[in-house]
Amino acid sequence: MAIKSKDGKVYTLQGPNPVVERQVSWDRSKLVFHNFEWEETIGRRQPRTKEDPPKKPIEKEMAMPRVEAAEAKQEEPAHNDEPPQTKAEFDMPHIKYRVLCHCLPAKVELRRDELYGESWTRTTYGSKFVFPCVMMSSDDLAIEFWTSDPRQQISDKSVVYPFSYETYNADTSSHDRIPYDDYRWWRVTSREAKEGGWLIAAGPSDFQPDFSD
Repeated sequence: MAIKSKDGKVYTLQGPNPVVERQVSWDRSKLVFHNFEWEETIGRRQPRTKEDPPKKPIEKEMAMPRVEAAEAKQEEPAHNDEPPQTKAEFDMPHIKYRVLCHCLPAKVELRRDELYGESWTRTTYGSKFVFPCVMMSSDDLAIEFWTSDPRQQISDKSVVYPFSYETYNADTSSHDRIPYDDYRWWRVTSREAKEGGWLIAAGPSDFQPDFSD
């Protein structure tokens, strides 16, 4: 059965291109073909002679690293001129309810381009620590708390993460911990000296460091 086109005519294949009739072919007698025969030709390596023994790889002595030197070269973290604060170093008054917070202290440096005169700030972070505070106010957009912070390490742009309440237990003369009801990271926006300590305000933080350890 013949194949027909859309107009009902028998479909015919196109003939050879007429340009091919006038095409000049290469002289195949001058061409050299490799591996076009029935038996393929594979190059083989020449066997080694006794005068040409295989070269042994050069063994280099591996110097054992010195742990003491490696540890001495490690750079100390930024903003770590003093040992990190702990909860015990905060001189807090005897209160029934207080909040424990993680803190990643920040250090803001002002940099200036001597060539173009442009200025910018660079923020680096020190060692994280835990501190107690009294939560003065808290909502979805800001928190405000009071703490002693004797060395003023909770600086502007430091990241704060409240994680637990501490309630004083008169029977055991100790503080019982209760999980904090809002798991959020806050960035310090202002500090104000107040009642022998610091009244600190913070807003939502776009940087959320890991305080799990």
